[in-house]
Amino acid sequence: MIRNRQWILIFVSIWMIYSAVPVYAMDAPGGGGANWYYSQKGHYWYYCDDDQSPHTGWLFYEGDWYWFNSEGRMEDGGYANIDGVQYYFYGNGHMAQNQYIGLNYRNADGIAWEEQDIRVVGTESPNTEDRDMITDALYEVPRGWFAQFEKDGWQMMFYKKKEYFAAPDTDMGIYYVYHSLDTNYKKVKFCNTDALLQAFGEYVGYAAGCYEEDSEWMQQLWQEQKALNHVLNIPEYYSNDVQFYFGMLISTYLDYEGRQDMEQISPKACEILDDILHLKDANPEYYQKKKQQESAKRQEAAALTEELGGPGVEKKEEQS
Repeated sequence: MIRNRQWILIFVSIWMIYSAVPVYAMDAPGGGGANWYYSQKGHYWYYCDDDQSPHTGWLFYEGDWYWFNSEGRMEDGGYANIDGVQYYFYGNGHMAQNQYIGLNYRNADGIAWEEQDIRVVGTESPNTEDRDMITDALYEVPRGWFAQFEKDGWQMMFYKKKEYFAAPDTDMGIYYVYHSLDTNYKKVKFCNTDALLQAFGEYVGYAAGCYEEDSEWMQQLWQEQKALNHVLNIPEYYSNDVQFYFGMLISTYLDYEGRQDMEQISPKACEILDDILHLKDANPEYYQKKKQQESAKRQEAAALTEELGGPGVEKKEEQS
């Protein structure tokens, strides 16, 4: 009995130590940076100021706004009423700004902006799954592009009852296209949420000038087309369509698995797309800092790989 009690005391001591330790997970608030902690006991995140006291109220950290209540608990998902204003927070604590939550748009201050909401065309209303997929898909797009989208007077149109916008007969059979970019009336149109990212990607290419003949970005991306073709899986019918190609590049790159494939096949294309996606960032210095950090990590990993050789590979003895 005494031995069991001792083990219980040891377990409790360990639990108390680890109930508030820094977390460095990729999906942690602040990217797992310093001063971020997770309370195992209360199951919430908090942030400690330099004096080690829990932060309360608003916090602007590396380009994102967070909110902490009077007890230091971070708002971590859904709508919250703060000082009479309703805001939306993602699970990682980011306040939604210049982003779409379902059909609804939140401006740079995180406030609902009905004029920029996604318009539904037809009598059928989007269901909960549609709204969730819109939120998830567009979260991956850097917010600067939504600010530009709003500034340029563009709008999204959801044709819920429309089956497709085009259906050409291709080498891959009938290929259904569920989106359309209307540059005359400044509309991004889609009838299937799966096609939304490609549709908005085509807008990004248009606004960034990638469809112009003298675009150096596009000239370099064309050179990577052959290598990327089996990842993008574009029908021959669209093989010379610059707009379609660019939209596929963006939608694939913003997909986690697609990005992994692209990074292995064409690091150059990924670098170009990353620069374009962060072209409208409100804080370009922060992006450059992160880019340099990621480059340093890749170089370090490459050097370490070369040094170790790999599992089962004997290191060459240094010549004296």
